[in-house]
Order: sequence, then structure tokens, then C-alpha cells
Amino acid sequence: MLNDVHRSTLWSAIQQVLVLSVQFGVGVVLARLLNPYDYGVVAMQAVFFAIANVFVECGLEGALIQKRECGRDDENTAFLYSTLVSIMLYALLFFAAPLIADFFHHDNLQKVLRVSGLVLVVNALSIVPRSLLQRQLRFKELAMITVSTSLVAGVAALFMAYNGLAYWALVGQMLLTAVLMTIAFFIYTGWLPQVRFSNESFRQLIHFGLPMMFTGMVNALYNNLYSLVIGRFYTPIQVGLYNRADGYSGYLSYNLSDLTMRALYPILSRSQDDLELLKRQALDILHVLAFIAVPAVVCLSLTVEDLIRILLTDKWIEMAPLMRVLCIAGLGYVVTNLHVNLFKAVGKTHLLFICEMVQKVMSVLIILMTFQYGLMALAWGALVATIINVLISCAFLARFMGISLMEQVKQVYVVVMNTVIALIVCYLLGLVIESLYVRFILSLVVFIGVYILLSLAVKDRAIGFLKGYLKE
Repeated sequence: MLNDVHRSTLWSAIQQVLVLSVQFGVGVVLARLLNPYDYGVVAMQAVFFAIANVFVECGLEGALIQKRECGRDDENTAFLYSTLVSIMLYALLFFAAPLIADFFHHDNLQKVLRVSGLVLVVNALSIVPRSLLQRQLRFKELAMITVSTSLVAGVAALFMAYNGLAYWALVGQMLLTAVLMTIAFFIYTGWLPQVRFSNESFRQLIHFGLPMMFTGMVNALYNNLYSLVIGRFYTPIQVGLYNRADGYSGYLSYNLSDLTMRALYPILSRSQDDLELLKRQALDILHVLAFIAVPAVVCLSLTVEDLIRILLTDKWIEMAPLMRVLCIAGLGYVVTNLHVNLFKAVGKTHLLFICEMVQKVMSVLIILMTFQYGLMALAWGALVATIINVLISCAFLARFMGISLMEQVKQVYVVVMNTVIALIVCYLLGLVIESLYVRFILSLVVFIGVYILLSLAVKDRAIGFLKGYLKE
């Protein structure tokens, strides 16, 4: 079991780091070639794809991974359902495109939506083979697939952007990534679908997946509500600024959490009958994630303005204050994503849905109270909503696993204190250095150095865990 954890976590980490490196490098060059308007046009359609994907996936990928015995009937049933639903939803989006364009007062959105909507059908085809690779803990193959396809699609997008295709470069990148990944998933698994639908299999899968579908729909609406609201009441440029600020600020916390939980979810699912073991695992995971995520995100927040000027040029500088706030808000995802995967691992998807509903109702109320006061008000509202979401999620988790809020606070408070001290030292250093590049490099080096020294001084157990893991 330990070797499974090490191998799956290692290859998931390799996959995520390499993919992020490729995506970040490509994204930086694209941002220099394109402008906030181009990103705003693509971001406007995100909410419709997100909702459609929820119905296409319907929690079936998680159900195929979580189910103890998964047979061919289960796989074929999931494939047929996802494929047929994706075709119907694409047709709906195709004919609704003029209405959506009118809603946003943007005629170009009609053509973009009809082309990029094809990604729904392509992604539906990959659900079963992708779930098989995860179920079998074949994260090495997943890493090879995602890195290579991201690189090829990224180069294609750069070529399109360089030749003046503007937002079509982003659409082409999305479609090409989906097509290449789907082909690779089928090749690596050797899985071929059969036209065979089992009502019994569907009932079993949907019993797990339906609450996940409703939960996913709530998340899809909420996560894209900002783009929907900003797109309706603000300009495409403002949509692009907020969308990129949100994307860059969540780069570290979201992807660190996702790579860890993607690798550990199958392992946690195997221990679903031992709640005491799950509790110990959850607290250990939370501490290690906080040890890495908290200082990384705070350091990004500190140096964000210099980083934007160096990498993206001054045309993106307006998103710096947005990123500072949204970086801190992104840390809440590390906690709530761990909670979500614990709910899923023990099959408590109905409780997860109730928890998500309560969280999102509160968050939507905050959006309604802040959207009319500008983008910064929306960003601060997102931070407040994140804090509320963490508290609600902790309350639900305490009911079925006995993990209290204070137990989780104890896992992170030393990390937070060390990070705050490093932040103060670097802030004072930045006040006396005027050179952009020198200030950025010294701030980064000093922050990391002070944080590591403080962690060694308090003998943070995460250091021992990471050393042991690397040695193993």
C-alpha cells in the first residue's frame, strides 16, 4: 500500500509539475501576444461548458474509480450515457448560441461557442479510459499523456496567436488538447467501447454519481458566476483581467491540491471502512499541503506586481491588486478539496451535496452584495466567501469523521506564523530596493530562506515526511 501511495503521488506530481510548467510557459507567451479582451471573449462561455460537462460526466468517473468491482457493463454503460448526452447538449448550445451572444452583448461569441462547444463531445469519449488509468494507479502513463498533449497544443496556440488569430488561438488550444488526450487514453488503455447498456449498472453508478452531479452543477455555477456576472455588466477587457487574475492566483494552491488528491483519492477509497485511519491520513495530508502551499501562495502575493511587469508587461498590471486578494482566497481550496475527497472516499456524496449547497448559497449572496461596486469588491467578496466555505465544510466533516476545526487549525498555525515572519522580512527588504529585477530575486530568495530556517528551528514534521518520502 505504501509503495502504491509513493508511486501514484510521485507520478501525479511529475505530471502536474510538467504540465504546469508547459502551461505556464505557453500562457506567459500567449498573454504577451494576446490581450485581456481575447481572454475575456473565451471566458464568457466558460459557465455554459462547465454546466454541460456536469451533465455529461454525471459523477460517473468518480463512480468507476470508487466502485469495488468495476466490470465491462459498467464501463460501456458510462460511455454510452456520456457520449449521447454530450451530443444532445452540444446541439442545444449550437442553437442557443445567438441568445447567449445577445445576453453578453457580444456578436463574436456566437461563432466561438459553436466551434469550441465540440470539446464537450470529445471529452465525453475520454471519461471511461481516463478513469481506468486512475483506477489502476497508472499515473506514469497519465503524466506522459498530459505533458505531451499540453506541449503540442501549446505550440499550436502560439503559432495561431503569432499569426494574428487572437482568441481563436485559445479555442484551438482547448480543442486540440481534448482531441489528443482522448486518442492517447484509448491507445494506452487498449479499451474499446461496446454498444451495450445495462440498467443495473447504470442504477449502481448513478447512485454514487447523481449527488456528485448536483454537487458539480452547484460548483460549476458558482465557479463561473464571476465570469457570468462580470461578462453581463462589465466589458470583455474586465472579464479577461479578472479571469486571468483568478487563474494565475490559483495556479499554486489549486494545482498542488489537485495533484495530491488525484493520486490519493483511489488510496483513500480503499480505506473507506476505517474512519480512524482516514482521520489520521487527512490531518497529515492537510499539514504537508499547508507547509508547501501557504508560503508559496503568500510569496506570490508579495511579489505579484514585479512578476507581472517582468513576465506579462504593463498591459496586465491592472490585475495585480486582484491577484493579491485572490491568492489568499485560493488557499481555502486546499482545505475544502481535501474535505470533498474524504466525503467521496467514504461514499457520503449526499452529505457533500448538502454541504456544497449551503456553501454556495452563502457565496452567491456575497456576490450579489459586491458585484455592483467593482472588481476589487468582487475579489474581497471571494475571500470572505472562501473563509465561510471552509468553516461550513469543517462543520460537516466533524459530524461524520470527528475531525474538529481546532484539530485542523493545529495542523497549520505554525506554518502560518513562519510564513508571516518571512513575509514581514521581505516586505521591509522591498522598501529599500528600487531595482525591479533585484527586488524580485532577493525577495524570493530571502523569503524561501527565512521560511526554511524557521521551519527547521521548530522541527516541522513536514520536513521529515518529505525527506522520508524522497528517500523512499
